[in-house]
Amino acid sequence: MAESSRSALARFVALVEQRLGLFYDKAQWGELEPLLAERAAGTGVERYLEQLASASSQQEEWKALAERLTVGETYFLRHPTQLETLVDQVLPTFLRQAPNIRVLCAGCSSGEEPYSVALLARERGRVDSSRLRILGIDVNPRAISHARRACYSPWSLRAVPLAMREQWFQRTPEGFSLRPQVRDQVIFEERNLMEEAPAFWAPGSFHAILCRNVMLYFPPEAMRRIIARMAQALVPGGYLFLGPSETLRGISDDFELLRGGDAFYYRLRQPAQPTSSALAMAQPVALQRTQSQVTLPVVTPPAPAPAPDGVDGVLHLLSAERYTEAWTLLESLPQSSQPKALLLRAVLHLHAGRLGQAEQLGRQLAAASGTEAPAHYLLGLCLEQFGDEVGARSRYVASVRADPTFALGQLRAGTLARRAGDVVEARVSLRMALSLLPQEKPLYLSLFGGGFGRHGLMQVVLQELQACTEVP
Repeated sequence: MAESSRSALARFVALVEQRLGLFYDKAQWGELEPLLAERAAGTGVERYLEQLASASSQQEEWKALAERLTVGETYFLRHPTQLETLVDQVLPTFLRQAPNIRVLCAGCSSGEEPYSVALLARERGRVDSSRLRILGIDVNPRAISHARRACYSPWSLRAVPLAMREQWFQRTPEGFSLRPQVRDQVIFEERNLMEEAPAFWAPGSFHAILCRNVMLYFPPEAMRRIIARMAQALVPGGYLFLGPSETLRGISDDFELLRGGDAFYYRLRQPAQPTSSALAMAQPVALQRTQSQVTLPVVTPPAPAPAPDGVDGVLHLLSAERYTEAWTLLESLPQSSQPKALLLRAVLHLHAGRLGQAEQLGRQLAAASGTEAPAHYLLGLCLEQFGDEVGARSRYVASVRADPTFALGQLRAGTLARRAGDVVEARVSLRMALSLLPQEKPLYLSLFGGGFGRHGLMQVVLQELQACTEVP
């Protein structure tokens, strides 16, 4: 890369970190280079960077960048032990203290997490749903639009028990739509966690905040500012839930770490109870507005750049988690026995919940030269969905045997070994995954990364290694 191009890319990375809080180390800069070239094609890189530097984070170009850079895979009832702890143990403690209980889901993506809180609250009956106020926020306007529609694919519901699915969802041509009584319980706002917004983060605004699998993407200084705002916005003794691979160690001393079963979470270190006058002053600014007041004007986001043609276009759409468009494009192409096309078809079947078709193609690919590793990995994912962790683990081991540099295969093999109590084997696989992830193939990250980039996956590995030390 020419020195001038390297300098321009460095400026772009710095602006993204400053405005969106997203951190990319130098090994990841190459992932942003095509995006910079695409967005600057009409004006030239220097002019584009000048315009970007002077634009506010609410202007359309920054919104478009947020859409491209913050697409995250999620699903209903993700990390369910934490959610059960929230609705069974945490929220009921506030029932006598306030007429309404207020929960914030920060970085809510397409809405599965806040809706999961609403669903579990109704299912488990420890909190009166009429007193529960849930707010979801995300910087990605397309994700917020999706969340408000509340219509999801079968893959998003893969962890939802059948009885719960039948009670709270309606089948539609697109998949499954939440019933109105659940959908209307959650309010969504487009909001950037990097912005100050004193009114939003007013003291006493929330009883609990979920910010799970979000902090992985922020540099430490940004994390400190965001966590400080959240600590300020919680009621005394309020709770914070982070993702399983995230920690406040070295970030904040305002919280104490708690553990309930397999769930780790944090409680604000403020033992003094507020007086009635203080409670009266601490109005729940963020959630006392009506639905009409918080609904943002409809803004048509800039049209995404055309995807490349052919199989590469399918991969482009799949990487952006535009699964319906990816499938439509794939179906429009001539049927191909090209291994890459078959692998994409198998992954899209998997994301749509068509496990039988995914497994059939996976077996076909496992017998072909050059695709054994990703095929065995895909078959492992299918077996995990069927509840067969022993069979899944054998497939992940087979994927590593086929390609010893396959970092994601090492990660899943190590994770399942740790769950099975094979700590020594788990440590070996996880340490291999940690050393191999910086060189993992971009194709594998796009297909199997689960919404995590290299940095996020390395944090997951570190968390798994830490869990190995806790196994008796």
